[in-house]
Amino acid sequence: MSVVRVEHLQLNYERDAQRVEALRGISFDVNAGERVAIIGRSGGGKSSLMRVLSGLLSPSAGTVEAAGFRMEAGRLPPRAMYEQVGLVFQNYGLVPQLSALQNVLCGRLLHQRSASSLLHFPGEDRDQARALLEELGLGERLHTRSSRLSGGEQQRVAIARLLHQNPRVMLLDEPIASLDVHWARMAIERLAGGGPQSAERALIMVMHDLNMARQFATRVIVLHHGEILFDGDPDQGCRLLEELESRDATDGEVEIAVNEAAADATAPSDASAPAPLPIDGLWGKTSFYVVLMLLIAGLYIWSAMGVDFSVARIFGNADHAANFLSRMLPPDFSVSANVGKSLLETVQMALIGTTLAAIVSLPIATLAARNISARPFQVVARLILNLLRTIPSIIWGLFFVAIVGLGPFPGILALTFYAAGYLGKFYYEGIESIDPRPLQALRTVGATPLQRFRFGVFPQVLPLMLGYTLYMLEYNVRAASILGVVGAGGIGFYLYTYINNFQYDRAATALLFLLAVVTVLDAASSRLRARLAG
Repeated sequence: MSVVRVEHLQLNYERDAQRVEALRGISFDVNAGERVAIIGRSGGGKSSLMRVLSGLLSPSAGTVEAAGFRMEAGRLPPRAMYEQVGLVFQNYGLVPQLSALQNVLCGRLLHQRSASSLLHFPGEDRDQARALLEELGLGERLHTRSSRLSGGEQQRVAIARLLHQNPRVMLLDEPIASLDVHWARMAIERLAGGGPQSAERALIMVMHDLNMARQFATRVIVLHHGEILFDGDPDQGCRLLEELESRDATDGEVEIAVNEAAADATAPSDASAPAPLPIDGLWGKTSFYVVLMLLIAGLYIWSAMGVDFSVARIFGNADHAANFLSRMLPPDFSVSANVGKSLLETVQMALIGTTLAAIVSLPIATLAARNISARPFQVVARLILNLLRTIPSIIWGLFFVAIVGLGPFPGILALTFYAAGYLGKFYYEGIESIDPRPLQALRTVGATPLQRFRFGVFPQVLPLMLGYTLYMLEYNVRAASILGVVGAGGIGFYLYTYINNFQYDRAATALLFLLAVVTVLDAASSRLRARLAG
């Protein structure tokens, strides 16, 4: 019974403004119980074929059916297909921040209700995932982050995820490239299954190890420049590829020799004389940097003249600065109780405001990210974030004081709105920088968009998000200290009062308290960010 049918498949795409024909009218069928090895030289179209069969790429022309599901140009296959079709990626497709066990459990996402799977997996699925990892020699690495596993261990985790998915059609893109002989043999035997399972399951494997192809494949397809060169007996197919590689290597040596001879024939008589260097034109590399530096220098000169910038005025009034500092020293610590209480209020405002900003900005950032959101949502979300950042926190403070009255509450709202604009920008830039390959792998296990965000996007971006949030907390402590000027609570009220009353020694006490808190927060957040990055 045919479980995979390919007829006149063509795959074309654009690269560097040129049309590339990756697959050229190939046709073949795969029956249940077959183990087909796809072999060929690099660039022959093997990985492209696997991506078409898995639904990650749409065919340009022709017919492709896998487990009864037809691939159509420009349309994604239904999620239900991935109950029958699974793929092990050449790069494994693991989420680096998830443990080995969590990555394997992702193979069951199609079978879970989206909402419940965001929090936990059933005990039966966890037991089966644990058993698969133990069977593949990873019993002691269950809770190790995938990024800390070796290449061979990551490949075994990817195989365990496919086994947990348990599809009828298994697509394997170099499934044993990082495995030693023992684990390679065990992995192939485990994937092939035993008893009735082996008769129902079809394996299509991209393989570079021809000995393994001879041993485990029941059939070999040789792909060469996007076309099927051979389809049949494994030993004959492997010999054909070996002859092809040997002939191409010989032709390559002859071509190199001919090129070297031609170069010798046309070489100048004085080979030691250096070739003349090309003279850079007006827009050559050297001229470009000279012009760029002149433009930058001119920009700074223009800016300094426009704002009446003067170094002499800075150092020429040093006596005024000394007089001001002398009036601040020594600090008057008699106001420590009031200053300390207001400083605690400042920290509380910053903590609540930053937390609310993180909660508000995350969904907006998700809609603003180019790699996971549609264009209309991106435009609206980025416009909102730009608006939030445009208005300074002190203006937000004035706005909310007018609405809800004096005190720390309007200050919290001001910090929330202002910080949300910056955190949203930081978050969506972090989301846009994630590795897209785990998201593709999650698609091939039938994960919903919400599941892909939970298990593919969020774990990757979480360390960055926490780092940015801690940075924003430090900033908000400083920003909250100025909101008291407009009656929005915090230590800023005392700073404003002391300076207006020329009580600079008391203002110095408030600044020292603020410096101590900011220093402690900076040290703590730096250590925490280092732990998160590790």
